[in-house]
Amino acid sequence: MTNEHFGFIGLGNMGGPMARNVCEKGLSLIVHDIAGTAERAPTGAEIAQSNDEVARRAGVIVLSLPSVEINRAVVQEIAQAGQAGCVVVDTCTIGPEAAAGNSRILEAAGIGYVDAPVSGLRFRAEEGTLTSMAAGTSEAVARARPLIEGYSRVLYHVGQNPGQGQYMKLVNNALCISAYVTTSEALVYGERGGLDMDTMLQVLNDSSGQNFSTSQIFPKYVATGRYDESGADAHIVEKDLGLFVEGTKAMHSANAVITSAYEVIKAFAQDNPTQDQMRIYPFVRDNRDLSVSD
Repeated sequence: MTNEHFGFIGLGNMGGPMARNVCEKGLSLIVHDIAGTAERAPTGAEIAQSNDEVARRAGVIVLSLPSVEINRAVVQEIAQAGQAGCVVVDTCTIGPEAAAGNSRILEAAGIGYVDAPVSGLRFRAEEGTLTSMAAGTSEAVARARPLIEGYSRVLYHVGQNPGQGQYMKLVNNALCISAYVTTSEALVYGERGGLDMDTMLQVLNDSSGQNFSTSQIFPKYVATGRYDESGADAHIVEKDLGLFVEGTKAMHSANAVITSAYEVIKAFAQDNPTQDQMRIYPFVRDNRDLSVSD
């Protein structure tokens, strides 16, 4: 058991259950959320009145925030108020350049930075079984490890340089999100051919077409009609895949297939930016404008 005092900023769909799991592991935690800390704080956590208070009092601080802009603003607050020698663990998906920029801002204040996005939907956050992909110095990652392991099933140290965690997360999300789009298209085709969804999923999960969508997303959310429970809105998915596509353009890296999936995601988010990402399937099913004809 560590005697470190840990902090958590952001207690939303992911941050809330992540912080709860940290508390349930017996770690000392102080938390803040601008949307209402008292209502969102897990049992056993100390409630801070501001982000600055968390920055002043915690030795390792997790960020779980909804946008690149909010993330940067909070990092700047911590750089002003935080104690030299503390470490920030950034779980947000913000892109490699933003993560590297955060690291520079905090380093100038004597504060360490671990770029450590997570993979897993809200049910993984609830279970405390997220996958964390951390980039930062070995010393910073070791310091943050007890906190990260409080909400993770596994922690991978993917590189020494902040930004590398973002590259890993964007690679994962590009595969996951584009597979959800292609799985939706494929299963719509099967249903229109008279196949039952449950039967298709059973066959796919015993065949070469198996992926996270067929093994987790569709059985848990789509086949059961629980479209609004994943914890990720359409605009978040659009942001994540957009970061990958923009990155590939800057690198002149192949992106034709994933860019096609991104066009579907952009249309989906434009339809309703706050709808749950699980509604991609009915969007694909019901939108005949997405059909490419000769």
